[in-house]
Amino acid sequence: MRLLGVLVFIFAISGCNEEAPNMDQLELLELIKSLESDIEVLVPPSLNKPLVYCYKYLPPCKLGYKVKIKGLEVTALYYEEKKSAKESAKSLKGYQFRNWAFDDVKGEPILERFFENELGAQKRF
Repeated sequence: MRLLGVLVFIFAISGCNEEAPNMDQLELLELIKSLESDIEVLVPPSLNKPLVYCYKYLPPCKLGYKVKIKGLEVTALYYEEKKSAKESAKSLKGYQFRNWAFDDVKGEPILERFFENELGAQKRF
């Protein structure tokens, strides 16, 4: 009986320490749309001319997007691992939210407030 109590306690503690899950592109877009109505995902002029070149970032992202939030352009970088997103945000002196890194936010007070206060992203500078 005592062992059962210890096991329940361990499961309860481990459940509280769980990290938030990764987000795919659609989940992040829906979350941002729920927080801010003034959002636009920019589309490249052609498939062979992307707006974001992932190989230029360290570590290289899996996918990159240009997004306008409140009329200001942001680069959103998708990573499969949170650790990579954190490293990228640090190298950019940008923001991290789960498995995403964001560039072009620093120095824009409107965006900084949105990412910190509304989205809950962490600045990595």
